[in-house]
Amino acid sequence: MNFKKNYIIICFLLLTTMLFDCTEPFNAVTETFEDALVIEATITDELKTQEIKLSRTIALEEGSEPNYVTSAQVSIEGSNSMVYNFEHTAYGVYESAEQFQAQLGVSYKLKIAVNGRQYSSSTQVLPSKVEIEKVYGELINIENGLGVQIFVDSEEAQGNANYFRYEYEETYQIIAKNHFPFDLVLDPEEWADDVQTGLFCSERPIWVRRPLNEKTCYLSDVSNDIFVTSINGVNESRVLKYPIRFIQADDHLLRDRYSILVKQFVQSADANNFYKILKEFGDDESLLIENQPGFVQGNIFSEVNENEKVIGFFDVSSMSSKRIFFNYKDFEIERKPSYLFECDEFRDYNFGAIGPPFTEHDERGFLFRLLKDHGYKFFGQDMCVVFIVKAECGNCTSFASGEKPLFWED
Repeated sequence: MNFKKNYIIICFLLLTTMLFDCTEPFNAVTETFEDALVIEATITDELKTQEIKLSRTIALEEGSEPNYVTSAQVSIEGSNSMVYNFEHTAYGVYESAEQFQAQLGVSYKLKIAVNGRQYSSSTQVLPSKVEIEKVYGELINIENGLGVQIFVDSEEAQGNANYFRYEYEETYQIIAKNHFPFDLVLDPEEWADDVQTGLFCSERPIWVRRPLNEKTCYLSDVSNDIFVTSINGVNESRVLKYPIRFIQADDHLLRDRYSILVKQFVQSADANNFYKILKEFGDDESLLIENQPGFVQGNIFSEVNENEKVIGFFDVSSMSSKRIFFNYKDFEIERKPSYLFECDEFRDYNFGAIGPPFTEHDERGFLFRLLKDHGYKFFGQDMCVVFIVKAECGNCTSFASGEKPLFWED
């Protein structure tokens, strides 16, 4: 669960559902609204800086920006007498002042104080650890068409490891479709003597090499869906072929190189039930059912007002992860996916003459402004002919990061 999901939770859990004709324009207005604390709190057996996120509910008409809580006192107490304090960093995110990891045999409780109100969770213990055995993709044809289905298999579960939740982070490589290694210095003063003859036909073109990172970039995203499953009541004591992500064969994600990091959390039965209910609320088909419950109780409560509603669950989970890389060629997809932008080219056969002076309606002035003011890039040159493309087609750093992730494997 993250802040993006908070808005969904608000819509389903705290607001009165209004039935309406879907064919008519509809402006959502809150009939009843309850201000409630929203908590995202999962600690794991990873030795790291643990995070807890706090916000408050908002009414529908106030928009989708979260109402972050920035002045809370947050701590986690262990039955081994250890206390871990958290400090606010930014946007409602609280980080532990020191790195720590949840340990087997220790129970943990979350404590929060905000605006004079005290909140605490029920005690939680760390379930047995189960490693991911493998993450893999298969080319399949389903209702949505041909694509790569990514599956997860776990190792054999031991002890109280029966309930599993998954998240993923995906990163994909982008190679600019129309990258050109050189750029022209657009300095009208340098062009003044060459306007009449055409710059590219003269002996004074001023070319500079572009930064290498304008050609190859990377974009990342995280999962927003809830993935939960259980091995209770099944013959296998492991998770087998659990579907985590489907990517259509023509999706630009597969064009150059794609990576997915899958995280597996072993959680308690109560946490599993809480996330299952949230997942059901997130299904589109449940939007207009008449018997929606008004609130899903987690395991965090007000210490002074038992009727105060608190949204969220304090979860202690064992975690394992695995990353894989692939592209469309690895699955024998015949056609290379399209680039993520349309990349039309502009051409000019006497580009050198676009320098000043030009009139406002001069086509050469239009091309100059595309380069100077709108980020367009040179794509190539053939004698006195030059080719110009939009920035996102010639320079991927205009929309993505040119820094190669430390985990990346070519």
